[in-house]
Amino acid sequence: MDSLPDHHQSGLESSGYLRIGITTYLGGRPSQWVENKKSKIDQFLPEIVGAIIAAGPALEQAKREREERERRYREDEARRSEARRLKEIDDKRWSKFRELAINWDERKKLLAFLVELEARLVAEGNVTVSDRTLSEWIEWAKTKAELLNPFGAGTAEMFQAIANVPAWSYPR
Repeated sequence: MDSLPDHHQSGLESSGYLRIGITTYLGGRPSQWVENKKSKIDQFLPEIVGAIIAAGPALEQAKREREERERRYREDEARRSEARRLKEIDDKRWSKFRELAINWDERKKLLAFLVELEARLVAEGNVTVSDRTLSEWIEWAKTKAELLNPFGAGTAEMFQAIANVPAWSYPR
């Protein structure tokens, strides 16, 4: 049981009818013409030629639209990439700011500890421990604690250090 017995056969024998088809989308125009007993292919030729001629501008328009979609996609992707890059920089700057705040807090604790050590130095005397005296050890610790001072070079320099945080970093 063939659903279109006048148009084609499922066997390998010729039906005697021609079928012409255009496999590219033609914007709603017919893309297939089939000969039958009543209509021969020469009757379809003007319509077929018209479809082929109309296909040129339609295909060109489709190409322009496809290229425009691709251009918009690339621009959107570039915007998304730039937004990710800026967020990464902002996140790293915020991490640096927090690190400086933690250092400042740690420095305050260390300086308070050093004040206590100096008071004990007076009470216990400036004895030598290993290769240094207690007063030399205290100065060494003060120098190290001062390295944690984010305001050492001024507030503007502190924020310059934050601004200079690179967008990328090596894993630790």
